Amino acid sequence: MAKSTRRQFLQTAASTAAALAAAPLLGAQAATSPAGTPATQPVTMESLGEVPAAFGRVVAAGVDGLLKTQAPFGGFGSAENPSPYPHQAIFPLAFCYAGLDPDRKWQGSAQVRDAIRKLGDFLVAHHNDRGEWGWDSNGFKVIGADQRLVYAWVEGLRILREAKADIATDAWADKIERACRTLIDHRLKQIEGFERFFARTTGTGTNHVALYISTIYRAGQVLGRKDLCDYVLPIGRALANSVHPDGYWEEHGDLLRQSGPTVSYNYLTHTGMSLMREWTGEEAFVKAVDRSATFHSNFCYPDATILDVLDERVRYSGSASVWGWFGLSHTPDGRAAAIEHFRCFLKRSRDITRTGGEALARFCENHLYWHAGPIGTAPMARPDHRAMLSLPGGIVRTGAWAIGLCAMRATTPEDPEYRENGFALDRQKLFSLWHEKLGLVIDGSNSKNQPDNSTFHAKGAYEVIDYYPIGGEIVEREGEWISRATYKTFIGEARLRRIDDKTMRITLKVEPVACQGPFNAGFTLHPARGAALRAGGGKTFDLADKDLALAEADLGGSLTVAGVKIDGPAAMQVKWPVSPHNSYASNYKSGPAASVLRVFAELTVRQREVTFKVTVA
Repeated sequence: MAKSTRRQFLQTAASTAAALAAAPLLGAQAATSPAGTPATQPVTMESLGEVPAAFGRVVAAGVDGLLKTQAPFGGFGSAENPSPYPHQAIFPLAFCYAGLDPDRKWQGSAQVRDAIRKLGDFLVAHHNDRGEWGWDSNGFKVIGADQRLVYAWVEGLRILREAKADIATDAWADKIERACRTLIDHRLKQIEGFERFFARTTGTGTNHVALYISTIYRAGQVLGRKDLCDYVLPIGRALANSVHPDGYWEEHGDLLRQSGPTVSYNYLTHTGMSLMREWTGEEAFVKAVDRSATFHSNFCYPDATILDVLDERVRYSGSASVWGWFGLSHTPDGRAAAIEHFRCFLKRSRDITRTGGEALARFCENHLYWHAGPIGTAPMARPDHRAMLSLPGGIVRTGAWAIGLCAMRATTPEDPEYRENGFALDRQKLFSLWHEKLGLVIDGSNSKNQPDNSTFHAKGAYEVIDYYPIGGEIVEREGEWISRATYKTFIGEARLRRIDDKTMRITLKVEPVACQGPFNAGFTLHPARGAALRAGGGKTFDLADKDLALAEADLGGSLTVAGVKIDGPAAMQVKWPVSPHNSYASNYKSGPAASVLRVFAELTVRQREVTFKVTVA
């Protein structure tokens, strides 16, 4: 495949994930009530009962919302641009119509039956003879067989057939098989015989490949097409066997495996492999899922939100993934980790009746494939939790704090296949900071082509800005956790020491080596837009649309924002807003709500170190 063609294919395939954006991928939308409607109180785990029945109750509640929002044309959302993702509602609608939820709230409901018929007719009409669907995905024009929708459609068909429902599904089966043939022809034939998988050669992320595999395999089972199962199973085994020893599948890697995890999207790969484990019981899938379950039980913040500083694709959203909790449920501690993810979902979801079709499909899976047993302790929630990757990255719990650490090589900018791909972020943060009272305090989210989102950046000779780590290490020394990264012309070091449960000391240091600087050393926070920033000198500034560049005369050595006080040197400065890269927009620009606040100081060959004190009010 020619370079330009491959790049175009990579971007087109990647764009099919765009409608997931943050909320649908990472959980239910952090729902705000419609205008004029009072916000409902969050549903609690206690009110839903024990898992997995609680998952089924979320599905049943979501069906209530689906029935209220289904459009007259049979689908969801806009008739002009009916994105396929909400239409995964075909799975939860069938799930409840068949009475698979614990309370059988919608079993045999004529209203649900009619909704399924209308949605099924809509899906048949919108898929062409190749099983493809065209839509606008956040500014990307896409046409393809979407594996997530096809899989949900397969499961809906299976459930209705097993329930002997009075709903004609032959036309569904025809379109589903055509879509699977297209997935094989356009996606899987080019990776036949592969032993290792990454986007440079698969044309898309490993998460897509895992879902191609599980979709086609399940369709083969349900449609009685053994040839589909036989074709895809060897590729599935190869993907399972290629899991990293640390328990993740790289998205943007190569044979050296230096890229590290893309935590958020690895939940999708984990789900595809977990489904294959359920359906085949084969050792390759068992071993891969066990490793992946351990990874996802370890590498997230204590509240189960995604560990952004390790993620090379998605920025922090404050949600937990709803994908693949059943794949964690093979051990007591894994079940506890899944429950923490569920707890985070409920905390963020103000109205579970507004859970979208895709997330509801995931809840169906989590209900159907859950392995009941004793509940242990979620590893990431333990007060003494520590987990490190074989590459320099990990997380440490120390009292009320959790510290995310990363000094991995930024391989993405070095590879033209990823450098120009808007879905591959640049590794540029060395640490993040979470607190049990406030959640994420200092964000570790990466960006792209943006020095101000880096822990360090330096203007070297010839005006070249140096801000990509080329390697590093994570060490603990005398009570400090140190993320030490080598750049092309200097060495940067972030040292974090817990003073007490309210206070953390951060020291940023440079070793110039081959660069005179100046060096910009700092971190970013993500306060709500419109928040007030109170400076130590008594001045107050609104973090809104106006650009702010605050220095010594404005700050007076400290600032307080969003419940956090930061004391720094006289040379401390603030920049607002810094607008990060948005992988899910066609112009890659973030909206105002995504703005971050950069706190920094300049270092020189004479002043090589700066210290900040972060205090939770």
